[in-house]
Amino acid sequence: MATARQCAVLFGLFATHAAFADVTVRSKIDYKLGSYVPAAAAEAMRKQTAETVANGLVYRIKGKRSLASWGAMLLITDQEKGVITLLDPKEKRYASCALADYGDKLKAAMPALPAEAQQMLENFKIDANSAKTGNTEMIRGIKAEEMLINVAVDPAGAMAGMMSMKVEMHIWTATSEEMERIPAVKELAAYMAGQSDGAAPASTTARMFSRMPEFAGRLKLPIEEMMKVSSKAVLRTSVKMMMPASARMMGAANPDEPFNEMTTDLIELSADPIPDSVFDVPADYKIAPLEDLIQLLNLPAAGPTVVVP
Repeated sequence: MATARQCAVLFGLFATHAAFADVTVRSKIDYKLGSYVPAAAAEAMRKQTAETVANGLVYRIKGKRSLASWGAMLLITDQEKGVITLLDPKEKRYASCALADYGDKLKAAMPALPAEAQQMLENFKIDANSAKTGNTEMIRGIKAEEMLINVAVDPAGAMAGMMSMKVEMHIWTATSEEMERIPAVKELAAYMAGQSDGAAPASTTARMFSRMPEFAGRLKLPIEEMMKVSSKAVLRTSVKMMMPASARMMGAANPDEPFNEMTTDLIELSADPIPDSVFDVPADYKIAPLEDLIQLLNLPAAGPTVVVP
């Protein structure tokens, strides 16, 4: 799934820049499918996402190094050296590349779209808007405020209406007062804000769609909005993808019921010391082609979103 892979890509692209303390962030993941999704398809998607949902998301941050554990993969980022390393614990394999080159490597690993599909994407109309809702909530004892981002994608011509998609993103970030009150929250915000230009989600996504400049240009606003909010201490995300026309064809009683919904929710934020060894490649791991490990970056499809703890 293209959106699934993009989502996974964005998960692995947060690199530390100016953190001064050790921080561990753990989030649980919940993935739901619409009640109208055919049973066979739903079962296949649940099997595909079972490991990711069960393991949740873990970030471990130490200075200019970070480790993200997501599904079956680990990603180690060393901002000082400018290197990102993908690890496959099951097969004990790893691969590394320069952070500045990571977006191009991801683009190269994506299958080429047929000319007809590229043309269809170029004709898509994309509208996006974002706003603070004014809602606040206590998440694990931390006061958070909500940002809502809406993205509507509509094809043109004969497919207009048939392939329309709406993505609704609710992103909860710690308030500025909480960042001053809780050192670990402040460090998490510094981690999110201090991304490398070469590995930032916005620049990487732009590279991935560079073969379709008009389509990439239409994605600029939602990407920029996601970058703004994800540069803070994000405690919860909820992403819903609605496809009304497709839902009707599948017999949905309510076509506005989400096709799928993915939520990440903070369950632990600590400043306990992290051993340096956490960021080392184990001695018994064998080097593998980067392209092979990129293929394992596969997550539940939740629309074009940045997913953070």
